[in-house]
Amino acid sequence: MRTLKQIKAMLEKGGATHFWGTKREVKELPRIITDNEVVTYATSGYYESHTWLIVSTSKRIIFLDKGMFFGLKQIEIPLNKINSIGQKRGLILGEIEIWDGASKMKITHISKETLDPFVKAVNGAKERMEKPKQHSVNQVSDADELIK
Repeated sequence: MRTLKQIKAMLEKGGATHFWGTKREVKELPRIITDNEVVTYATSGYYESHTWLIVSTSKRIIFLDKGMFFGLKQIEIPLNKINSIGQKRGLILGEIEIWDGASKMKITHISKETLDPFVKAVNGAKERMEKPKQHSVNQVSDADELIK
């Protein structure tokens, strides 16, 4: 299990350091992040009438909302299920929309400075995840060509 210190170090390495209203959610990350998973970026925003921590990892996007009385709400979207991720910018705040084929999640009131890094972290993790698949497909096709 990862420690909070390790997770905070991963967040700092990715440039994510400001989370308004989500300190309780950050403290929950050691119980949620697996040993073979890397946190690439995180931000906070408004979803379903609450402030959520939105975390991009090497495997998934995690939405966390820890209330004072009702426990922890957690939503996960595996990276291979994400069809598209987009952003909209306002003067101070922005929003991110994530499509997973079946639904769209719209997170609003996100700090404008964290929009680009979050989207880039998700897209970068998706590309790294898909690269081995593309490479293995090319190897098989190359071998087939040699046999022919």
